[in-house]
Amino acid sequence: MITFFIGDSLTLGCGDATGLGWPGRIATALMRGGQDLTWYNLGVRANTTIKILNRWRDEFALRFLPGQNTRLIFSFGVADIANDVPTQTSFDNAEAILSEAKGIGPTLFIGPTPVGDQDRTERITRLSMGFESLCDRLGVPCVPVIQSLKDSAPYASALAAYDNVHPAAGGYETLAELLLKSDTVRNFFDLENDND
Repeated sequence: MITFFIGDSLTLGCGDATGLGWPGRIATALMRGGQDLTWYNLGVRANTTIKILNRWRDEFALRFLPGQNTRLIFSFGVADIANDVPTQTSFDNAEAILSEAKGIGPTLFIGPTPVGDQDRTERITRLSMGFESLCDRLGVPCVPVIQSLKDSAPYASALAAYDNVHPAAGGYETLAELLLKSDTVRNFFDLENDND
């Protein structure tokens, strides 16, 4: 399986001293579970949906191998809020990105994460809800994480330990654990779901 993680600095894993971020932790868990996996982290710092829309196809094409089991995971939104991208522009870009991606292979969207600033987090929350509705309309599986992370003391501590936008390593660990427990993520990777 070839898996692409495409997004902004939170996909890249900025702030994580281990260099793994949440994509590296997901990939490690999959490989430890026996998956034959090639994975690429295509997160870029300060990338809004405008920049991601403009670059992702070319970066994907350079790494694409025809005939392989290809999966695409997108996560974005925090940089859009930080850079005051109009909400409708974010939604239009997300629709263009996800519509094209799902024509290539199984596509998953991971919702944006909270930050240390309450006002900005509320704006991210509204954006996340819009992305969730868009994914539902497009038939793209989506894992909204912002509410769970807003309620997570370890994630809040990890944000404060770095720059209040990107968490330190423990925050990415919290996010990866949340994702790996999600039925949506487990179904996406054909993992057995827990019965407890």
